[in-house]
Amino acid sequence: MKRSTLLLSTAVMLTLATTALAENPEHLQRLIDKRDCEGCSLTEAKLYSYDLEGANLKGANLTSAVLQGSILDYANLTNGVLEKANLALVKLREANLQGANLQGAYLYGANLQRANLTGANLQGAVLEGADLRGANLSQTNLQKANLLKAKMSGAVLDGALLKGARMPNGAEAK
Repeated sequence: MKRSTLLLSTAVMLTLATTALAENPEHLQRLIDKRDCEGCSLTEAKLYSYDLEGANLKGANLTSAVLQGSILDYANLTNGVLEKANLALVKLREANLQGANLQGAYLYGANLQRANLTGANLQGAVLEGADLRGANLSQTNLQKANLLKAKMSGAVLDGALLKGARMPNGAEAK
């Protein structure tokens, strides 16, 4: 009898812990309705193929969020937390990601043309096939990032950390 009570208690605690980590429904609705969600908690939010062009997500927490195929052109993600987020095929043209944490994020085929990634953390991120033409990657941490086949003409890499990154040509940066 005590064992079943313990198992039930554990299951309830795990459910509550998982719920606490998930996105805030009010914040999610605000983002969808107004495209303005500065400082919002959108951890693990599922936003497949949403049109969020020009959205204000400054300082928002999008850890492990799924934004695959979404449009975030001109969006403000300054100082946002997007660790381990799925941003595959996302359009982030001219988006502001200055100081954003994208460590371990999946940006396969993402369009980041002319995006501002100054001081962003992209350590271990997958940027394979991403379009980074004209992007500002100054002071960006790209250590151990995968940039294989990324388009990088005109990208600014002043002061960027590249050690261990897989470059567009397949070579490993030293």
